[in-house]
Amino acid sequence: MKTFLRNDLIERFGYGMAVYITAKASAMQRSIDAINAERTAAGGRLLKNASIEEVVGVLRRKGKLPA
Repeated sequence: MKTFLRNDLIERFGYGMAVYITAKASAMQRSIDAINAERTAAGGRLLKNASIEEVVGVLRRKGKLPA
C-alpha cells in the first residue's frame, strides 16, 4: 500500500484537504489493487497505480477543489 499523505500536499492544500485527498487516493488504490488481483488471475493487463495528481485533477473537475 502506498502512502499518499506528504508534507508538500499539506502545504499546498492545508491539512484537512490533504487528508481528504489522501483518503480518496487510498480508496482508488485499493480498487486498483483488487482489479489487478482479478486481472492477474485471468492473465490480463494490469492497471497503473493511483497518483495524487490524478485525484487532484478529478476533484478540480468536480468542483471540490479550486482550479
